[in-house]
Formats: sequence, C-alpha cells, structure tokens
Amino acid sequence: MPVFSLIIIWLSIGAALVLQIMPMPEILDDWRPNWLLMTTIYWCLALPHRFNVGSAWLSGLFIDALWGTSLGINALALALVCAIVIKNFQRIRSYSVWHQAFIVSFVSILYQFISYVVQHFISDVSLSDSYYLPVLSSLLFWPWVFFLLRKTRRHFKVV
Repeated sequence: MPVFSLIIIWLSIGAALVLQIMPMPEILDDWRPNWLLMTTIYWCLALPHRFNVGSAWLSGLFIDALWGTSLGINALALALVCAIVIKNFQRIRSYSVWHQAFIVSFVSILYQFISYVVQHFISDVSLSDSYYLPVLSSLLFWPWVFFLLRKTRRHFKVV
C-alpha cells in the first residue's frame, strides 16, 4: 500500500508540472496559478510523513528542469516554504479552506520572493509588474485544488 500511495502522490505532482508548463493564452499566462506549489502544500499538510522537504526539493528540481531555469532555484524556494508549512501543518489543517487559501497566498508570496531574490543574485533579473499575479490566482484556486486532491486521497486511500 505505501508504494501505491507514493505513486498517487507523484502522479498528482506530475499533473501539477504539466499544468505549470501547459500553454495558455498570453493574456492569462501572467495569472497562471502556481499549481506545483499548491499541490506540494496540499501533500505537506495532508501527509507530512510521506511528502516532506526532500520531496518538495525534488519537485522543485523537476520544475527547474522543465522551465530551463538555473537548477535549484525553485527547489530551494519549494523546500523552504514546505519546511514552514510542515512545521505548522496541524495548525493550518484546523482552519477552514478559505482561511487556508489566504495562508497559501502568503506562502505563495514567500515562494515568489525567495525565487526572485535568488534569481536576482544569480542573473540580475528585474521584477515585472505581473510577477505576483499568480498569488491572487492561487488564492482563488486553492479550494478547488484542496477538494480535488482530498477526494483523490480518500478515493485511493492514500496513507
């Protein structure tokens, strides 16, 4: 059963990676939610003993490879924010899904900030006006991601 659980978890991470790189109309691309971050946060909240900082770091390496960014930028940012989420997972799980959405948006801001700072030191990237728009869309999409992944976890009895 534990191997099947890991397969389900990593299939959801794979789906989030596909959603991260899926082409979108140019007008909506700036608003693309951070699907990988939300999926990672969900698994850190639901099963912190199965999906931990190391798993988040590995997920970040996958998105670094897919986006072609410097290897480790997203891995570092995901690992840091997941460490914070795992440290507080019992408290966050007790909140309503909309309260969790605001926490996810705060974590998303932190993720974006860490990514920007590291990229700025490596390649002197400038901050665009639309850099933080995914935070707002992640806030709105969190309830759907949460309920979909919870339904998946319960249906496949992921423990």
